Amino acid sequence: MKVTISRIVKIHTENTFVEFSTPYGKGLSSLFTLEARENCSYDIEINIDDDFYWGKNIFTSMSNAPSIRHEAEETYITAELTSITEDGCGSLKLGNSIILILIKNENKDLILPSLIEISAIQITLYPTNT
Repeated sequence: MKVTISRIVKIHTENTFVEFSTPYGKGLSSLFTLEARENCSYDIEINIDDDFYWGKNIFTSMSNAPSIRHEAEETYITAELTSITEDGCGSLKLGNSIILILIKNENKDLILPSLIEISAIQITLYPTNT
């Protein structure tokens, strides 16, 4: 996925905390590179380390379009949930990108594919063309 670094929030010794923008909106994450620059674009892979629980931080979306937004330290992503394995690995499709998440409980009423919204805190962007 192509993202642009909107602003650098904090620089740490191992990674940088940034606000990023995409065609779907803006989010907050760690960026696993020390060379991050504001207003520069990167091809990235998104990694989300949160555990997701239906009704707590993963919901069926009321929206009909993918999006990314953030409030305080949480980033909200609306994307298409295309599959869930028996061990809870879920695949989200956001544009042409696939994001893997771990879903800890079952939603028996869900029909796949389905548009869902997650709220995540532990997001890391990994540049793929460096």
